[in-house]
Amino acid sequence: MRLTAYITTALLTAMALTSCGDDEGKPTSQATAYDIVCLASVSESGSIYTLTKPMGNDLITYRSHEIMDTSRVKVGNRFMLAYLPPDGVPYSPGVIKPLGYSPITNDTLRRGYISKTAGWDNDPVYLMSNWMSQDYLNLRVRLPYDTRARALGVMVDSLTIGAEYPDCYLIHRLESPINTFDRSYYLSFDMSWLRKLDNCRGFNLILNNSNLRTDRYRYELKIN
Repeated sequence: MRLTAYITTALLTAMALTSCGDDEGKPTSQATAYDIVCLASVSESGSIYTLTKPMGNDLITYRSHEIMDTSRVKVGNRFMLAYLPPDGVPYSPGVIKPLGYSPITNDTLRRGYISKTAGWDNDPVYLMSNWMSQDYLNLRVRLPYDTRARALGVMVDSLTIGAEYPDCYLIHRLESPINTFDRSYYLSFDMSWLRKLDNCRGFNLILNNSNLRTDRYRYELKIN
């Protein structure tokens, strides 16, 4: 199995985000929220976004009246959004004011045999943060900058899919060794396929982690 991907840099400040709306450059006294959201739809009347609170399971719907230039994001994709929440209260459904956005790397869970995936852990990942939001595994990582495609993805080991907690591996393999600087990236993986497994209660994420040397994390799938 070949996991080939180009990764997208996530820009973390409002100044670096793609701007939108009519008040560009104007200061605001309201607290800005930053979240990974899904672009549900775009029309002449505005945009609809969906998200789930980190470590939560309830789908929240935001609407905006601004027409945002989403040429860098496809409908159905997840991305980092800077916005003013409804009435200043994060994670409450309603109308938001988007301030800017940045694309992130989207992917779905892959399936295969880790024993047949040579070099899956060749290149370590510096894991900065990790969390589940509904069925999405979200990661903030530091990786070596490289303009070439690399092997990058999460794969469930087919030998473990009958377990309550199947083993899922974060695969990262550069095309060839490179001496360069690191950049920060956000990755978001759709893990919903695991819900098809009768015995599955969650999963183990296994990776070659160069930060804190913690190489295994367990996640619960929240079942309604």
